[in-house]
Amino acid sequence: MNKGEIEQSLITMLKELQAGAGEPAYEVTPATVPLKDLGFFDSLLALETTITLEERYGTSFNADSIFTDKESCEPLTVSQIAERIIKVQGAGA
Repeated sequence: MNKGEIEQSLITMLKELQAGAGEPAYEVTPATVPLKDLGFFDSLLALETTITLEERYGTSFNADSIFTDKESCEPLTVSQIAERIIKVQGAGA
């Protein structure tokens, strides 16, 4: 998968979680920072979603959450998360 496809997959997943949480629709884009911009998306859901993404992409991210930067602990955008997934998949190839 390329970056755009992974971004769309992440956006779809976040929209499904948003609908399931009964939250009002918020436009999710590659610039969205799930942990800041989506009120329902907390650190626990980030951990659970990271596990789901590991299963979906058949890889291990070697992090509790792919939604934050390992070093700075700053929340990441959808685009940055997609880049991390590509990097991890490339390392495992």
